[in-house]
Amino acid sequence: MSERTRWGFTLVELLVVVVLGTVVVLVASTVLVTNTRIHTVSNAQVQGRQIMRAGVDVLFGELREISVDGEDLGVMGTDRLEIRSQRAFGLVCDTDYSVSPETLTVVRVGNWFRAGDSITIYADNDPERTNDDVWLAKAIRSVDLTATCGGREAQVLTVPDLASTGDTVRAGAPVRAFDRFTYGSFVIDGETYLGREARGSSSPDPLVGPILPSGGVVFRYLNAREQVTTVPTEVSQIEVTLRFQSEARRVGGDRVSDSIVTRIYPRN
Repeated sequence: MSERTRWGFTLVELLVVVVLGTVVVLVASTVLVTNTRIHTVSNAQVQGRQIMRAGVDVLFGELREISVDGEDLGVMGTDRLEIRSQRAFGLVCDTDYSVSPETLTVVRVGNWFRAGDSITIYADNDPERTNDDVWLAKAIRSVDLTATCGGREAQVLTVPDLASTGDTVRAGAPVRAFDRFTYGSFVIDGETYLGREARGSSSPDPLVGPILPSGGVVFRYLNAREQVTTVPTEVSQIEVTLRFQSEARRVGGDRVSDSIVTRIYPRN
């Protein structure tokens, strides 16, 4: 019988293969970890910018509508700001000055009005003139929710002392109800958010976040000369700074963070 030549790997060859395989695995793992970290950091940056943009949008929509001459600005803190904000809106459908107290039938456009609401009603006065129109500040004594007007849901609002201003509130006049809200930095479920708290409430609503626990929201109040002021009627601009910080870390070990600064101009 002839002997067959047997081929195989030597110990050195096996060691070389193992070493090369280990190097390839380590390189691949390093690339994978690096790419994962880059992806995590990128996602954190995008999330942070979305949070800050959303916060700016919320504050812009609220602060742009306030009137500094109309007592809409309340407590002006560095991380808290109290404002008077519109809560309900309707249009006058009918008035009744023959009863006491007087009533308004109002078509509901937004939220329902409530008994005890402070409201402003547009009084046209002389229809031929525009410089005598005013907003009347009144309060609702009671509300009847069973009314309709032209097939639409309506409310009958009992408004004392309305007749004392004369027959000046006419059909189509807007009616607004307001409430006071505080915007700022609130800790909710262990995280810090840009939130809103209604007057008399002990549970703020989170709006966007989480944000930095310290300095996540900063308000500055500037007058027409761009100087810091503490007088509400002097406020011309409200500067808002929002800061975000993620748990994700960059290669150097520092956390992903970002900030945005914007200035909002109230109505007057």
